[in-house]
Amino acid sequence: MSAVHTQGTPTLSGSTRRVAWIVSAVFFIEQLDATIIAPALPAMAADLGTDAVALSGAITAYLLGLTMLIPLSGRLADRYGDRRVFALAIFAFLASSAACGLAQDAEVLIALRFVQGLAGALMAPIGRLIVLRKADTHELVEAMALVILLAMIAPMVGPFLGGLLTTYLGWRWIFWINIPLCLATLLLVWRFLPAQPGRPGARFDALGAGLTGLAFAGLVYGLMALGERGAAEGAWHSAIVALAGGLVLLAIYVRYARRHPEPVLALALLSIVSFRDAMAGSTLFRIAVGGVPFLLPLMLQEVYGYSPLAAGLIVLAPAAGGFVMKFFSTRLLRRLGYRTGLLLHGLLAALCLALAAVLDPREAFIVYVLALFGFGWARSLQMNAYGTLAYADVGKPKLASATSFFLSVQNLSVALGVALTAVLLRALETLGDATAAHSYLWAALVLGTLCLLSALLCFSMPAGSGGHLLVRNARS
Repeated sequence: MSAVHTQGTPTLSGSTRRVAWIVSAVFFIEQLDATIIAPALPAMAADLGTDAVALSGAITAYLLGLTMLIPLSGRLADRYGDRRVFALAIFAFLASSAACGLAQDAEVLIALRFVQGLAGALMAPIGRLIVLRKADTHELVEAMALVILLAMIAPMVGPFLGGLLTTYLGWRWIFWINIPLCLATLLLVWRFLPAQPGRPGARFDALGAGLTGLAFAGLVYGLMALGERGAAEGAWHSAIVALAGGLVLLAIYVRYARRHPEPVLALALLSIVSFRDAMAGSTLFRIAVGGVPFLLPLMLQEVYGYSPLAAGLIVLAPAAGGFVMKFFSTRLLRRLGYRTGLLLHGLLAALCLALAAVLDPREAFIVYVLALFGFGWARSLQMNAYGTLAYADVGKPKLASATSFFLSVQNLSVALGVALTAVLLRALETLGDATAAHSYLWAALVLGTLCLLSALLCFSMPAGSGGHLLVRNARS
């Protein structure tokens, strides 16, 4: 096992650190909005005259909007300037949040959540793009770890804050809380973020954007429909049609992109070894990561009899592990290198997930929580490592396309993880002698196996992959 040779002391320049903190704050707002809504669904449904299951469309609509515009984000930033589009996206998120809090029926709320998702689709990738363009090569790992630091806190406070606001102020405040947060970040964006000039003459691949947006929306909708437990026959039919349509549009886009000089998602990026390795390993790992938050709370309640509140508190352990890792991930990667670091932490994630599957928390609570903490610790390093390795050898002119490509596949992977977990549970429950405990056990072991497979892919990586990102105080 060879360590990466480093010199000097790791540090970020003041300007890079400031940009990373501002983008991290925007990521916090987006992640908070994604996690704060779930505890409020029953109160929202009662107030709007519907039921909580029907109102879950507010979550689905947000994810659909998020997926449709991500492929377009890089091109918009290139054409109109990244800071300008970033600020407009934050303002659109603010306005749609305010409107969501004023909605008087479920249909309007769901439509507004779709608009909110469109704004969010520009916030995350363009924010990441701004940091990638600002950071020097030796700053990239530490800068990206800082960017997602606040995003790791949001899932820890979101459900609690959602319940608190709903109980004492009303469910509408879970949307209105975004207003002061977005206003504060808008001021910081205009005051401190560097302005990348747009290229008005840049080619705009409208057809490619339409094909990829509709393809990804069809795939996400189909996967989410398949993941609904007890779905009606009509829902299965619509899911299959959406998946088939998404795959057909994706195949058409692949053929189209090979002939287009500047496609919205540049498939030529897959010829870059580090980008291709990061995409392959990250996709497998994120499928597992996508399924775990869906699986664990259900397992704790339906198998071990925990209350929703107790289950929610227990599953904070992975978030806590991920948060703590943020203070060590840069040093660990510099000591181990990408290949060894990803291999070891992929194995750790698989082992911890397997332990959580076979242990009964009522009998070995401390070990169970430590296993979840370890999974979150390993997951955090994997996210940071894959998220920086993908850009290790991508030139500055291609950063926008690489960001759109990577984040689009990332979102699809998470949706696939939720759908795969739900389908596994449904299939296992149909077996005559399978108990609920066995169904959840085997579903968790399948997710752990995906973590293991992602780790094994590291053997195909070049030994020094991404090494130039880990040299301290290097000069760009």
